[in-house]
Amino acid sequence: MSPEITLEDAKKAQKDAEWAYSNAMEKFYYSMLEVVFLRIKSHLSAEGLKKVLEMDERRDKNENLGVEFSQKTWKVLAESWVGAEGLAMTKIADLYGLGIADLDISKIEKLNEKPSTPRCDPIN
Repeated sequence: MSPEITLEDAKKAQKDAEWAYSNAMEKFYYSMLEVVFLRIKSHLSAEGLKKVLEMDERRDKNENLGVEFSQKTWKVLAESWVGAEGLAMTKIADLYGLGIADLDISKIEKLNEKPSTPRCDPIN
């Protein structure tokens, strides 16, 4: 027999999961960035490698360009993750047999109010 789950239990579990999600996202973005860069590098021709090395050299010499490039990179990762995350959540929810009635709709409404895509603010 399952233990009784109260509204307070659910709210605490939500809060704990939100905290853990926020902490995990930065690590995940760095991992995703590494995987994507390695995947790109594994497909580079000689000319492609030359372009990457030239851009990296320009970024090293120009701090503003480096910062702008990093900001654009994090934005691309965030935009890319939104679709993948939603699809994965839907499919895993289906595996659990979850439906709309099993979700806290107020959480979904709060997500819809956010002005932009998820953010990763790297410290360096």
